[in-house]
Amino acid sequence: MSKPNVFLKSTFRQPIRSFLLLVLFGLITFGFITKAVQFVLIQRETGVLGSYYRSIGTLENIEDPVLGDISVGVDLISTSPYFAYGDRREIVSGVMSQFYVPNNRISNNAWFITTYPEEQWPNVHMTDMWFIGELTLKEEAVTESGKSLGYYLDFHIDTLFAGHPDYITEGRTIKYEFISEDYPDSIPFIDEMVVGQRYFIRGWENVLGKTLNITDNWFKIKPLDDKQLWYIQLGDGESIDLSDPALASIKNQIDILNENLHTQWIYTTADMSAMPQLQESARVFYLLEGRWLNHQDHLDVNRVIVIPEGLARLNDLQLDDEMEFTFRSLTDTYYGRIRDGVDAENWRSYPTYQDILTIVGIYASTSGNAGIAYIPANSLRPGFTSTMQDQFKYENNYNFVLNSSDYQSEFVDAFKEPLQEIGIRLTMLENNGEAYWASVTPIRRSLSSDLLVFGVLMVVAFMLAVFLYQMQHKREYAILRALGIPSRQANHQFVLPLLLLGGIGIIAGGIPSWTYALDKAAETLSTLATPSGVTPSAELSILTLVGLCAGATLLLALFSWLGAVSLAGKPVFELLQGNVAKQSDRQKQTKTGEPTQPLPEIHADEVSERDGEAIPQTILTAATLDMEGKQKYTPSSLGQYVLHHMLRSPLKSLLTLVIALGFVLAAGWIRQTMENSRLEVDHLYDSSEVEANLLKTSSTTREITNMGDGVIYRKTIDDVLASDFVKRSMLEADTTWFRMKKEGSSREIDPENHFRVYAFDNPETFYAGLENPDSLKFVAGWDMDRFAKTWTQEEIQSEAFPAIFPITLLEQFDLNLGEMVEITGLGYSYNCLIVGKYTGGLETTNAIIKANLLNTKGGAYILTPLSVLESLEGSRLTYTVAQFVLDPARNRELSQFKAEMEEVLSLYDGEIRLVVWDEELRIVVAQLEKNISLLEVLYPVVIGVSVLVGAGLCFLMLLLATKEAAILRILGTTRRSVRLVLFSEPVILSMIGVIISLVITSLLWTTTGKVSIGSLLTSTGLYLLGALIGSISGAIMVTNKKPLELLQVKE
Repeated sequence: MSKPNVFLKSTFRQPIRSFLLLVLFGLITFGFITKAVQFVLIQRETGVLGSYYRSIGTLENIEDPVLGDISVGVDLISTSPYFAYGDRREIVSGVMSQFYVPNNRISNNAWFITTYPEEQWPNVHMTDMWFIGELTLKEEAVTESGKSLGYYLDFHIDTLFAGHPDYITEGRTIKYEFISEDYPDSIPFIDEMVVGQRYFIRGWENVLGKTLNITDNWFKIKPLDDKQLWYIQLGDGESIDLSDPALASIKNQIDILNENLHTQWIYTTADMSAMPQLQESARVFYLLEGRWLNHQDHLDVNRVIVIPEGLARLNDLQLDDEMEFTFRSLTDTYYGRIRDGVDAENWRSYPTYQDILTIVGIYASTSGNAGIAYIPANSLRPGFTSTMQDQFKYENNYNFVLNSSDYQSEFVDAFKEPLQEIGIRLTMLENNGEAYWASVTPIRRSLSSDLLVFGVLMVVAFMLAVFLYQMQHKREYAILRALGIPSRQANHQFVLPLLLLGGIGIIAGGIPSWTYALDKAAETLSTLATPSGVTPSAELSILTLVGLCAGATLLLALFSWLGAVSLAGKPVFELLQGNVAKQSDRQKQTKTGEPTQPLPEIHADEVSERDGEAIPQTILTAATLDMEGKQKYTPSSLGQYVLHHMLRSPLKSLLTLVIALGFVLAAGWIRQTMENSRLEVDHLYDSSEVEANLLKTSSTTREITNMGDGVIYRKTIDDVLASDFVKRSMLEADTTWFRMKKEGSSREIDPENHFRVYAFDNPETFYAGLENPDSLKFVAGWDMDRFAKTWTQEEIQSEAFPAIFPITLLEQFDLNLGEMVEITGLGYSYNCLIVGKYTGGLETTNAIIKANLLNTKGGAYILTPLSVLESLEGSRLTYTVAQFVLDPARNRELSQFKAEMEEVLSLYDGEIRLVVWDEELRIVVAQLEKNISLLEVLYPVVIGVSVLVGAGLCFLMLLLATKEAAILRILGTTRRSVRLVLFSEPVILSMIGVIISLVITSLLWTTTGKVSIGSLLTSTGLYLLGALIGSISGAIMVTNKKPLELLQVKE
């Protein structure tokens, strides 16, 4: 039968002391775990935000950057320990039976035929229309001389087999043309068509093809079999039987068109967010809603998709909508579509499978024509990618990501030259990671110091708690030893109640602190997803709480065992005597017969009954005899008593002082961490220059009145410039000159072609806009400053305006620098002076202009100052680029700017939007500020815990001072004086600790302005207030008892 635990019984018999000890453990644990959760969350989330600045690289074949083989280079860099993963995107054909793709006018139309060589023709017929309709109008178009040009044919559609809804729907009447010049042998067939009859017809849109008038009606009819079968005449109510073997070819074309009209061009990707053209600095694509796909989507095989704006608008698709796809592997596709040839013949026999994908992102393009959807590579079954001929590819579809940006320089040093030797160029994308980590690293370091300081405080507080428990129970320990209980067994019994109290307190403090800190984090931390799709989270594994509580319990167990061992090393008589004075002091007192501290004088007639409390006569007699010849009580003697008592209990006094010093110092430390963090965030805000662009949307359909590719009018730009958020602007515009001739000559230069003109608005953007700025040469007397100055209408009329010509144009038409030419635009003619020449293309951010540079035959752009175009074109001028730099001082108010601009642009019916390129500021800096604000949210909790700990320790220490209080009362000291003596000691020790901490804090932080004196004095005053309340409460509670009750020990 096991022996009862004396210490456990004693603990239960002293419920107030035990409860206070338990509360003390709970408060200390609450404060520490709150700081630990804050530390772990901010360390983790700043790391998550830092992942935004990834090291992304590309490989290009030097000889052929788009199509050149880079597989050897990929194999080489894959051996690097810094290589995380690569992303080689592949084309997928995905058919959406429920949704149409946007009308992208892909066919062998006049524009394709005149722009590209035959091998680059798509051989896809997306603009075809197959229908049955009644001929309601047949009108011959003739010249003035009576020559037939063709026919206008109006059909009322009653049965639609295939056709994009933008072109054709049942119930509509649509006008088509038949041009005799294109099909002279087919005129008799058209002549035989009769108004009022129904026909099975194949129509199509021949973009930029010939028309019978100037209305640009490109809808034509063409043979059903691409030969001479122009139609099939049908009776009323009669339909066409496409199951007829004779119509098998026609049915196949109809079915292919229906497949293609529902086929989305899809790319697989291992990490869409790491694609170079999706980086904000590229200014190519931008998110409208949701997020990009990330590498985790690839690893987790998530069935998700990011779709372009046009697809979403056309089919009214939203985030989290599901889309069903039928995937098919094609062998000769045109961006996922079935094209003429082997696929058109065999597509029905190809294997397919269905899958459902969830929309997680919708994006747009700066050119307004984004068309690709993206899915995680692993979400597609193996063998279902499609093959496309190289001539259709326009970009390098490979990039890679390193493990960390910290290793980028080592990686480049190791592989740049070896790759160059095999003809491959290594390029790493620029990012602002260095500036981010320069700001975040001090914050993370300060948080580590905060946690360390609070950890030290917890250690000291546990030591003090164990010391108080030891003082409370050393008499029981001595009795056990005196009764012959082995020290090992006594130690176990001594430690058990302390661990029980501590464990309950640690759990009771740990769980609420964990819940509170995570709840506050959830309220504080933003849930906005980063571009890589990683969402800052306020969640932590419960194992973290278990580990923290277990660590605190082990620490308490260590101190408890050390406390037991220290008791075991002392003599039993000394423990029973309860005297902690040194033996030499006791001997000195015995020899001299003098007291070690002054005691107040009392009289026998005053001692017999004091405050209604009976005092035994034996004690009264002894006290009366002992007081003879002693000096009378004075405030100085009381002060000496307090001082001597502090010195006789050095460990308790030191721990009390250190607790006060530590908590106040920790408050100052945390405050300076908050201020430093705020300064770092402010620096990031103030150093981040945000840009914005006016861009067209996928629904931009407005009629443009000039001959340029821009869609932005000056009025819209002025509306944006009127905002006080805008610091400066950068504008670009273009137009077309119809004619050009040399000065004094009546003969036009190249009358068959028009001349493309482009303009920038300042010298910096001129140089930045040239692909090869070193090639720019001016004629004598001219330079960029003179060229790019603001030209007025009067100057242009009185003298020629300047222009820079591409060298190819000068050589082609035998033009020279310094020569004058006369140009004619839309409604104007002026003299133009050739003042410079250049080679290469333009580095404009406008994707349409880039396409024109590739597609315009032989002609790069003629360059003029923007002020010239503004004078020539007047209100007709539309801008291709309208870019604005915003004031960094207003970065925190960008939401207000966006709201203002949304209201302004609402006048344009959604055709123009302002895109603010604030991804880094919004995702990283603002999120970092949210994380740092968690410090401010939890700071009052830390202060509150320190106040309660201070109050609880002082209260608990005075509850253990019952013996001293009893003796003082027996010796005749008044109750008020005893209270003053008791509460003075912890208050004085706390004040000494606070003063030392104030001195340290002042030297470290207040002189540098990192911590305000006001906040420091506030936290100091609160701690002292807590210590004062705890001391006064404890002194009152102790002195309210009778002296004999105070001397009794409950066994």
